[in-house]
Amino acid sequence: MCSKKLFVKIFIVLSCYLLSSNLHAQQHGNPPPFPASKAEPKEMTLREFRRIYLNQRILILKGQDVGGSLSEWQPVTMAKDGMFTNNYDAGTYISLKYKDQTPKVLAIREHAVGGTETPTEGKTNAFGETITDADIVDPFVEVFVQFDDGQQAKYASIVSLIVDRSVKWENRGTDYWDMEFMPVSTRDAHAEIVKHNLQGTIGKKVYAVYSSLLFGADLSPDDPTDFLRRIQKRIKDVPLLSPMTIVAAKYIERYDFILWKLQLDSGREVIGASRYRDEDVSANGNDNSFLGRSIGTLLLNVPPNLTAPEIAAISAREIFRGMSRRAVIYSWGMTTENDYGKGGKQLVYGDNQFVYLDNEGKVTDWQSVGR
Repeated sequence: MCSKKLFVKIFIVLSCYLLSSNLHAQQHGNPPPFPASKAEPKEMTLREFRRIYLNQRILILKGQDVGGSLSEWQPVTMAKDGMFTNNYDAGTYISLKYKDQTPKVLAIREHAVGGTETPTEGKTNAFGETITDADIVDPFVEVFVQFDDGQQAKYASIVSLIVDRSVKWENRGTDYWDMEFMPVSTRDAHAEIVKHNLQGTIGKKVYAVYSSLLFGADLSPDDPTDFLRRIQKRIKDVPLLSPMTIVAAKYIERYDFILWKLQLDSGREVIGASRYRDEDVSANGNDNSFLGRSIGTLLLNVPPNLTAPEIAAISAREIFRGMSRRAVIYSWGMTTENDYGKGGKQLVYGDNQFVYLDNEGKVTDWQSVGR
């Protein structure tokens, strides 16, 4: 049963990547997939995960309505020895009413997947050393929680999916849109910061690049947290590197994100969505001001290191020989990157578009294969 769940989770993630790539292919013919980072971020250990979540209240972000039940959250009962067993008498999943509640994490355990693997914590490695939770990287875990009325439940997933490594961007590990739950303390800290700073952003200018997350006026409050709805409702006809004025902003505390109403010089209005970031964002083209940490994939300024031809090409969503890697990313989006001869790099867009960079990060050529 557990191995099947793991397979389904991996299948869904892969399917979402393919869907994103195909949608762009239909619109542009040069299909960047949903962004992925140049280098993999440091994976979280079981000990680090426990340090963040154990004994904390959490905000549930994932789990769909299945006939009035909250999918993926299974009812359990804790015995006197601290062990948990599935409470099948209570149903497959707990009631949907629990989705908006904030349970406390009672225990986090490495999960034996479908009987084919056994937990490694406490065993010995090849050198005869005891394996601790600090040695176990990105494990499949079971997270056991208790709600205020005494209802207990478990959620099984991979640590990297819980904390959201599914969407990667240049120089940062995660975009946080697909995290499965978060500590309430994190949400509360963000809410306090946003409360004191959000209105000060009205009237500021921001600029879109290819990867900027923008929507039309029909966006619902929970659309951004659902991968497929984000892809379906995302609009891609907003001019790149053209000024947009923030005319309204709203914090959605339930999901810990900010909605931005942005007005183009033409008078058209679009909606942006992003989350406040605790870490340094200066490597991503913005500063560490409140707006810089909050505006997500939008830019505070047109980067001064872009040349006039690069700005023109980005605005037209094009590339040219001699264009910098950064400008290509702004024009076509972040993607996978491979080493390619004489110190150069190959950017891979979809399954048929390749851009070649020299050892100085400048475009030397590009090609489409098989189409």
